Amino acid sequence: MPPIRFTPVLGAMAGNLTAVPVFPGDGFGLGLPEAIGDAARAIWPNLIRPTWEELGDGAWKSTGRLEGELVYEATVTPAEETVDIAITLTNQSNRTWAQSLAFNCFNCGGSAAVNDYECVRHWVGHEGQAKRLITLPRQYGPRPTVQLYSVEGTPPGSGIPFVAGFNATPDVTLEGWMAIVARDGQRLAACASQPTLFLFQNMEYSCIHASPGFGPLKPGETGKAVTRLYFIEGSVDDLRQRVHREQG
Repeated sequence: MPPIRFTPVLGAMAGNLTAVPVFPGDGFGLGLPEAIGDAARAIWPNLIRPTWEELGDGAWKSTGRLEGELVYEATVTPAEETVDIAITLTNQSNRTWAQSLAFNCFNCGGSAAVNDYECVRHWVGHEGQAKRLITLPRQYGPRPTVQLYSVEGTPPGSGIPFVAGFNATPDVTLEGWMAIVARDGQRLAACASQPTLFLFQNMEYSCIHASPGFGPLKPGETGKAVTRLYFIEGSVDDLRQRVHREQG
């Protein structure tokens, strides 16, 4: 079976996924990333025009920079049921970043089988179980469709300026993955990062994020992280076990 097809948006921090074997005819959008850098003053895409390079076998590499602030590389590697996004981020500023991040967007709005604007088919890991996201507490901020979540083993959202700025983080801590189950209940799309700094979802666009963190970075230091997208048949429990197994 051929791999999923990734097509970059040239000159932009974005791309599209098509020819997904378990979701034939559907497409998914990616923000690669929607924001990146110092968690206290992340850089949004209107300030960076990355270059894209085709690597062969369906893989692509993006390089973006903002002089005096950062440089990053994002390599997108599709397979039959996963897409890996490996990012390296270098602090080129004269500041020490207390925390760093990439705000990778996985937009499921273009998939008729998956999109879930009411949040009734979103799932997460909480207290050792897979749970429907809608059953967990929400904190409604200025944008009611948006919610961010603290992740086990990482600083709480209140301690991450990028997250705290949304004013939409409930007092709940989750595992570092999020999934949307298809309407037929037999398939799902999901994202997880290693490491995941926080989770994000926006019902307006049916997008989910498992945003990777690179930790503190001093001037000149480089951090690495990987986001994996899943397009699989099976249950949420199957996914949860797979994520735990793959992340060790």
